[in-house]
Parts: sequence; C-alpha cells; structure tokens
Amino acid sequence: MSDCFIWVVDDDVDDIYLIKQGFRECSFDIRIFSPGNVNEVIPALEQTYSKDLPQVIILDINMPKISGKELLSWIRADIRFRHIPVVMFTTSTSRIDRMECMQLGANCFLTKPNSYQNMVKVCSSLATVFCTPEFSIS
Repeated sequence: MSDCFIWVVDDDVDDIYLIKQGFRECSFDIRIFSPGNVNEVIPALEQTYSKDLPQVIILDINMPKISGKELLSWIRADIRFRHIPVVMFTTSTSRIDRMECMQLGANCFLTKPNSYQNMVKVCSSLATVFCTPEFSIS
C-alpha cells in the first residue's frame, strides 16, 4: 500500500503515543507528524504547502494557547488547506462540541476510546478511509 501521512495534533503525549501505536497495529505504511507545540501547526502547514501535506489531520479540541476548534477554523478559512480532511479526536462527548466542530467543517468527530483495543479499531477505520489514493496529496 502507498505511504500515508497523518498529522496528529494533540497536547497530551500519552494520547499521541496511543494513537501512534494504534496506527502501527494496522497494515498501512503510516508516517505521523506530531508538532511539539500546537502553535507550530500553522507555520508547519505553510512550510509544507505544495510538497508534503498530510492526507488527514487528527485534531484534539482542548489544547492550550489555541483550541482545536480555532485551528479547524483557520484550516477551513485558508484556500490552500481547506481540502485536507480533519478528524476531531477528543475526550469530549458533548453534543454541542460535536455540532460546533461539524459546523466549522470537521469531516468527522470521534470520542477517544477508553481501551487500547478500541483505539486500534478506530485507527484501522481511519486508515481504511483516509489512506487511499483518493486522499493522497502527492
């Protein structure tokens, strides 16, 4: 299968680790970029424009300095990046959060699973959808 480039934007290192491990369990060739700081996301997107954009961005809602909703709004407002699928992946189970994210242009809103086995299932599903030639940017 072809290479799949996924950005995971989350401020919780344990969640990032579990997400990475979940994707490793899948039979996809996954490259993951996790910025050390949420403020690095916008400059990183601008720097990679037209060369190595992600096939999907997995974005947490609750982060310091800039929320996932604010980052989603910025991505959808920029013509260079609005085509990139964004999956909101959060601990929130709030119907209001879900509605706001979908109105802001999220492609999907998922609550983080409470077990590693379920994380693998979620990652496998995401890879099955987004790690396809149709979503390949390169």
